[in-house]
Amino acid sequence: MLLSDRAAHGAEQVRAMLVGNLLAVRGSEVVEVAVLYATIGIFHWLCRRPFFLISTDPDAAFREGRRVRLWDFLFYASFGVVVTSSVRIAGVLLVFSYLIVPALAGIMLGRTIASKLLIGWGFGTLVSVVGIVASAALDLPTGATVVCAFGLTLVVLWVVFLAMKPASGLTPSA
Repeated sequence: MLLSDRAAHGAEQVRAMLVGNLLAVRGSEVVEVAVLYATIGIFHWLCRRPFFLISTDPDAAFREGRRVRLWDFLFYASFGVVVTSSVRIAGVLLVFSYLIVPALAGIMLGRTIASKLLIGWGFGTLVSVVGIVASAALDLPTGATVVCAFGLTLVVLWVVFLAMKPASGLTPSA
């Protein structure tokens, strides 16, 4: 960031790194990341049992003789490839909004892993549509508008969640 400040288009490069430019993505880039995501999705589907086991009960995974550190490495390496390829297109803020906010919605509202996934996917899709429509209607940058939509809906969700909790003084756990 310090070096980009001295470059002729440094501020623009920093902005692109933070919020990306979704509307300027070429079709070839979409195909490229779709193939990458599909490949990693298939890999995660095939390895789902060890991934779930080491995430939910690492002690049992050790007892079963699983190489937990290897499985952790495989998960985080594949996750890192997805994140870095996504940041190049969508920017840091949008990528991490997609990673965190739908997951929090799923955790707050779902009971089972399947319901948490479905809620997160639905929440992410709905907020994306709301953000894109707001961006078009208000003539705002798409990525930044979607990030703000995620932030606002998360605040609303949190307020509703707190209002639904009994007055026992307990706060929701994440």
